[in-house]
Order: sequence, then C-alpha cells, then structure tokens
Amino acid sequence: MSTGHQNRPTFSSPQPTNMSKMFLTVQEVAQRLGVTEGWIYERTRRKLIPHRKLGKFVRFTEEDLQAISDAAATGHLR
Repeated sequence: MSTGHQNRPTFSSPQPTNMSKMFLTVQEVAQRLGVTEGWIYERTRRKLIPHRKLGKFVRFTEEDLQAISDAAATGHLR
C-alpha cells in the first residue's frame, strides 16, 4: 500500500546566517582592540583601517580586525 509520499525529495531548510557573527560593530571592535569608538571612526573616515559600509553603518569582519591588529603590531598604524 502506497501513501504517495515515498518518492518525494526531502529538503532541509538552510541554516540561518547569524549576521552578528559575520560583521562586528564599531563598539565591538573598539572593545576588542582596547581603543575608543572615536579612534575607530576617525580611522575609518580617513580610510586608514579596513572596514565595510552597510548603508550608513560601519562594520568589520574578523579579517579586518586581524589586519588592523597586524598593522598596529608592526607600527604601520597610529
């Protein structure tokens, strides 16, 4: 006896993307680097540190954070 559901493909729903894990805020980056938010904003305005603009929002990836940290460690960032 067949229910008609035996040959239906099953699809799993995609995992939701957690945007807070994908992008860091200015506040999070400032806390992690031990600097002020003003320091971050000043350097993003002057394009001295890598960042992303999402509309009016400034966001950072983990790779951006590592690049900022590496530049500071080698003396290439003030």
